[in-house]
Amino acid sequence: MLKFLVLLFCSAAVYAVGPEAGENVAEVLSKGTDAIPISNEPPAYPRRALQDGVEGWVIVRFEINEAGHAQDIEVLETSIDDYFDRAALEAAKTRRYQPATLNGKPVKQGNTQARYVFMIQGRDGGVSRAFLRAYKSASDAITGQDLELANSLIEKLDNNKKRLLAEVCYLDMLKARYFTAAGNDEATLRHVRRALVIADDVATKEVYINLLKQAILEEGKANNYQASLEDYATLLEVDQGLAADDPAHRVADLVRQNLNGGASIVSNVEIAACRTCESPMAFSDRDLNRNSFFIDNLVGRVTEIKVRCRNGSISLEYQPETVWNIKKEWGECMLRVFGDEGTTLQLVEPPY
Repeated sequence: MLKFLVLLFCSAAVYAVGPEAGENVAEVLSKGTDAIPISNEPPAYPRRALQDGVEGWVIVRFEINEAGHAQDIEVLETSIDDYFDRAALEAAKTRRYQPATLNGKPVKQGNTQARYVFMIQGRDGGVSRAFLRAYKSASDAITGQDLELANSLIEKLDNNKKRLLAEVCYLDMLKARYFTAAGNDEATLRHVRRALVIADDVATKEVYINLLKQAILEEGKANNYQASLEDYATLLEVDQGLAADDPAHRVADLVRQNLNGGASIVSNVEIAACRTCESPMAFSDRDLNRNSFFIDNLVGRVTEIKVRCRNGSISLEYQPETVWNIKKEWGECMLRVFGDEGTTLQLVEPPY
């Protein structure tokens, strides 16, 4: 018999409180405001990256405290290891906001992200001829189903760290194609996501639109329904002339049906070592589609579960056969499951 726990804790909660007498939740929510950016110091370009001619990007995630300062900052994703992470973390510390409020009082806001782009001034955009030749050779190998050759050519491109920003984007697109051909959906999605970080800035509109369409499909296949619908909303903004019979509409309809249907959403999760953490640890991140979840078919060990939401956060101790319910007022949530590297489990989100 599954036990049910309701999360009533309010650490870092903007809206994680009950309505006052005579008020409903919608009225309480209307009294809250999101944090508003005030200042953002650009990061210093790392000397080593400048000397090596390396360009790239970093995505950081953090919480905004009641004073409007960024705290609990971490690298969420980086285009290339060991070059830009520290500069992005230092820059994020300088971010200042008008804090989020609830009923006129400053409160914390969690699960906030920021992108830092590192581009050498005076450099031409686009890609180099050498990169274009290597890219075409690898692309032809994928088309010809010679995946061994394609992998070898991609590794050579990957080992050349002296990349223009556009080359960073197109290399991730190439890897996404390779992993699609290899049948690795998880790796395909990761590289589609990475390419989208900068595609709007360095790729053509047509390429950006095609990436969004692929992201809608891949996120849906991975049961990341909220992310899929967010990509769909972006697609409609970017391509306002999208044909009525475009497959993206059908995919979005199916995603909505699955999200709002009567079946549980089941996702396979594997805990892996963190590549960007300063101290050794292993975890897996997962965006939640619904406001309740439990863990099933655990093989290995889970040491801690952290729920980070837009308007609230909490740390949980793993308990078998337990369903955790998250307050809807907490907004969009991300789940981080800590444990031994290689641990596998199923994340189950019951129907509403």
